[in-house]
Amino acid sequence: MIKYWWEGPLRMVRRDYIGDFSPFLNSNLDKLAKETKRVWKANCEWIMATPGCAPGTGHLTTFNSDKFEKLPGLGNRDLLREYVPVAKKHGIHVIAYINMHWYSYEFAEKNPGWEQLCEDTVPYGRKHPLYGNGTTFCVNSPWRNWAFDMIEEVMKTGVDGCFLDGPVVYPGACYCQYCKEKFRRLTGLEKLPAFLDWSDPSWKKFAEFRSQSWADFMKDAMAAARKIKQDAVMFLNGGVFSASNILFGYDAGRMENFQTFTAAEDFFHCTEYYRSPYTTLNFSRFLSAGKNPSVVFTHHCLSTWHYVPLPEGELSTALAQATAGGSNTWFAIFYPAFEKTKKYATDGLKTACLIEKAEKYIDTSQSCAETGLLISNRTLYYYNSTHQGLCYETGSGKEQGLIMESGKQLTKDIKKLREICEGILNNENNGCMELCNFGHIPVRVIWDEYLNEENLKSLKLLVLPNSACLSEKQIETIMNFVNRGGVLLCDFESGMYDEYGNKIERKNWLDFLGIEKIDGIFRPSRIEDYFVLTRKTGSIDKDILIPRPVNALAIRVKDAEIIAKFLNPLNLAYTQPQGVSDYPAIFISKRQKGKVIYFAGTIFESFNKFHIDMHKQLILSLIKKYVPGGLQIETNAPGSLAIEMRKNEKGVCVHLVNVTSEMKRPIDKIIPLTDIRVSIKINYSRARSLSSGKMLKSKREKGRIVFVVPEIKDYEIVLLSG
Repeated sequence: MIKYWWEGPLRMVRRDYIGDFSPFLNSNLDKLAKETKRVWKANCEWIMATPGCAPGTGHLTTFNSDKFEKLPGLGNRDLLREYVPVAKKHGIHVIAYINMHWYSYEFAEKNPGWEQLCEDTVPYGRKHPLYGNGTTFCVNSPWRNWAFDMIEEVMKTGVDGCFLDGPVVYPGACYCQYCKEKFRRLTGLEKLPAFLDWSDPSWKKFAEFRSQSWADFMKDAMAAARKIKQDAVMFLNGGVFSASNILFGYDAGRMENFQTFTAAEDFFHCTEYYRSPYTTLNFSRFLSAGKNPSVVFTHHCLSTWHYVPLPEGELSTALAQATAGGSNTWFAIFYPAFEKTKKYATDGLKTACLIEKAEKYIDTSQSCAETGLLISNRTLYYYNSTHQGLCYETGSGKEQGLIMESGKQLTKDIKKLREICEGILNNENNGCMELCNFGHIPVRVIWDEYLNEENLKSLKLLVLPNSACLSEKQIETIMNFVNRGGVLLCDFESGMYDEYGNKIERKNWLDFLGIEKIDGIFRPSRIEDYFVLTRKTGSIDKDILIPRPVNALAIRVKDAEIIAKFLNPLNLAYTQPQGVSDYPAIFISKRQKGKVIYFAGTIFESFNKFHIDMHKQLILSLIKKYVPGGLQIETNAPGSLAIEMRKNEKGVCVHLVNVTSEMKRPIDKIIPLTDIRVSIKINYSRARSLSSGKMLKSKREKGRIVFVVPEIKDYEIVLLSG
């Protein structure tokens, strides 16, 4: 039951004028609102209350206020008060954009003491100019009161709420007098530790302090907005799942109590490295794992070329993946070049039309995936392995000019070890979701805060991608899940540290996994090192060589069934295998009604790095064999079709996102898939295409519904019922 307007499906849009608001000032506002509703299919629009452009204009307003300076060139025009009533007449909710991270040096000089300071007392924005020009302020400084006054003034214009672009707690900051005083008050410590000094016990306290400072700011920002409007919307830009979270103090679970949405940008950027076609889907799953509605932001521009439109395929798949993952959509239109590129944007809005058409089935929907994936922010924050053997550079593995690039031993430095651990975690989390995407496994992401027995009830499989830093309560919850009949799939150092990253002896946990003893770690390798199955598993025969994950533990097992073993390590190219080692690569333990599948190596890291199909096929085979009922979805579709399932009181929606294209990014055209057969383990008998409105050929078969989709273009939603 929806209580507030923002709990329903939202399709957000923002017109960005890059500091020149003349197109808005010269427009027919009623026509603009109609365009928002009819062309862009949006029911929520952002209006710039402060500009987000060079050289840091966050202190200037686009509306009239006695307290703040107005952007030159607007005269007596008040953008917010003029447009809000027009938009509301057309059923559009209005959110004000407030730039709270980018200010000019001149404005900073008028307000000494507000800037974030690095350890050497140099302001962060002077050392690292924002966007090439400008600085940023500290959430614990007196600037916070200025910010709250700005929020109150914005809310007086009649908007429904505020989006805060910032503030940001930047890496290496803040060491200002206000942070020092608050840190001392909260911890009793007189001195702030050096940034990222993992050898100093107070560093973790500082990391917690930075995160809490950001949350404290948002709590007071929400109060400021609701001082004017009781149900005001308040949220900010931030919510990635990355080991860089600790650099910025971001913690989605800590922040969600003080904002209406959990939201973040997933802008497409042209890069020199491989970029997954499923980044938005993965991002959306993570953002929607909390209690708040979520939003994924998509810029309608090509990377850093803001006046070139995003290709049609990129726009359509971004909107589709955001929706399939459980999030609301948002995209920005850049007006300086918009009239010339308008047709490119409207061509890509077929997906928005389908999302609007399916609104009542998407409304308040929840994931019905049987597979849960823990993305542990505590692990992202604090994982720093005690295995110094990880400090080994594996090299690229490339052979060129009759030279094989190999690795080298690195200095056993705690900071370097942390960098390596960050890489492992980012690859493990992304690799796990990528494997599920290409293997057609629907996934429900779980945050640390929601790893409890109630949230695990509907799951058949729980995956821990090196979820190393877990509390005793979380360990107990996971063990109970398995004992009740669930299947746990985990790898490497999952659960071997407490929630603050301290190594902990958990004999009961190791026993539960089937581990008697850890002898150490194999030297990281990507050359000629393998593991073999001790029996045929799925389509992979016994004794077939399978590439070993880059990182792997040497483990002795007890009370476990070994199904794969590592070969003796070689670490040299063009070398004959030297036999099978005593160390298992994969083993399975039966625990009361459930099972534990344990990988001694970082299998998901390797999949994300190398995309080796045998790794995917092996995991799919294990799930099919050991999870009750087997795979939730079976299909003849290629891996370029992602499948998600979400449900509400009106039925179950199967989201089919097609990213089959020209084998590159950015994606221009999507290649349609035809005659896709889908078999789902669910008690329904009818299937209807929401794009065409037509019933699909379907039948019941061994406790499953089987249907065929004649054609899938960019995006299809199939409604199951009956």
